[in-house]
Amino acid sequence: MRYKEFRLVETNARLQKRFDKWQAEYLTWQQLMNQSTMDTVQDELMVTSQAFDQSMKDQKAQLDREAEFFRQNGFSDQVDQFFKDLTMPMQRVDVDPVPGIAMRKTKTNESIQLNEAARIQHAEDIVFWEGSAGAKRALEAIKGLEGNGHQDVTIKWDGSPAIIFGRDESGNFVLTDKSGFTAKGYNGRSTSAEELEDMLLSRSGGKNRENPGYVAFAGKMKDIFPLYEAAVPQDYIGFFKGDLLYFNTPEKVNGNFVFTPNIVTYSVDANSELGKRIARSKTGVVIHREVDAQGNEGPLMDKDIFQGEEVLVVPPVSVERPADVDNEQVAQLEQLINRNAAGIDELLNVQELTQKQMKDFPQVLYAYTNSKVDTGLQNLGADFAQWLEQRKQISDRKKGKILEYVNQHGPAFKALWDTVSALMRVKDDIIRQFDSHDQTVKQEIGSHGPVRSDAHGVGGEGYVLAHPEGDIKLVPREYFTKANRSVER
Repeated sequence: MRYKEFRLVETNARLQKRFDKWQAEYLTWQQLMNQSTMDTVQDELMVTSQAFDQSMKDQKAQLDREAEFFRQNGFSDQVDQFFKDLTMPMQRVDVDPVPGIAMRKTKTNESIQLNEAARIQHAEDIVFWEGSAGAKRALEAIKGLEGNGHQDVTIKWDGSPAIIFGRDESGNFVLTDKSGFTAKGYNGRSTSAEELEDMLLSRSGGKNRENPGYVAFAGKMKDIFPLYEAAVPQDYIGFFKGDLLYFNTPEKVNGNFVFTPNIVTYSVDANSELGKRIARSKTGVVIHREVDAQGNEGPLMDKDIFQGEEVLVVPPVSVERPADVDNEQVAQLEQLINRNAAGIDELLNVQELTQKQMKDFPQVLYAYTNSKVDTGLQNLGADFAQWLEQRKQISDRKKGKILEYVNQHGPAFKALWDTVSALMRVKDDIIRQFDSHDQTVKQEIGSHGPVRSDAHGVGGEGYVLAHPEGDIKLVPREYFTKANRSVER
């Protein structure tokens, strides 16, 4: 290797290390923001002093400057993906069992990294990746909710922070967060409560040791360490990945256990079976995946594996009543899809997109859809060209190719957005019905969380519809995604 090539490799390695550190510090900052805001509202911690607020603003400004530095130095895609992941909390995804998923008596590799399963898609977004067949799949799944199909729909929990816990190949218990689990510049897989606290406080160059809110957060993580260690059997080797729902037994209000792990407030009937289990617990978590020896994710294989009752692994909570599907609206949508299927499939043809070096076209459509949340998701597609022109992450050359391609498929492009909008309307109607039902678990985005008042709404993050060809998200983007984006991160 020539000297110049060696220096380039060395520089890239240093940048990657610096980028990994930035991600860890950003996640730490966000966890503190979410947790401190929630705790202040619940009068557990009174830390929102002027000094605290200024400290958090200063850290955010520094993190944003770092993000811009990485964008200017070849890491634009990685930065965008990181921020995208922040707005998409880990989901419950049921897939076929994967051989070798972390079970008892299996071996893990100390250097494993997470090979995350593909994220499930919003009902209206499936068409971007699967074409007209995806739109039909989403529609048929929604139609089934009028009958017994509602039994395949579960609440989508909005937990925070994301945690990973389990035992390594030596049987040592580990509790950490996602950033710590995949850390390269330091050992983030804490094997004791003290190590966990110290690891969290050592981030950001140790600045968080002077931040009372973050010190309290790290202390809470330290406190739950022995609880989770006791819950995982000694002979289990592997890890669980999930979102924390509460550090301490939630407060009971008007006969309901009430807790706000992130931006959604949950009220659980204290007399229900779930409510009785919450009463006996000290901390709660929703587990999404298990991690095998190669870092691959799979479904939770044995929900009864956990010991004791102090750690409540919240089971899937199904919708209790069917929805009343608007048959006229569904019939019109079905006709729309069938009438434009050929054009939509031609527009999204993978072979042609690959040939034109536009294979990420579905991802561009997805990014555009998310951007429309702030403007109410109205007139989808009409301002796509203007949005694309402002998209700094896409080169001018590629912008030209995309616009040319869209103009060549004008009628199909319009039909695509007509289909997406119609699917969204049908889906939102179903969600509103589920949210209005008198159920064991009620959800709302209100004054308990760190959300602007104009983003409050009845309901939560939505639901997950189990489907043999891939689960489907039923998320009320009109207010949940808007609320999630309104939180200053």
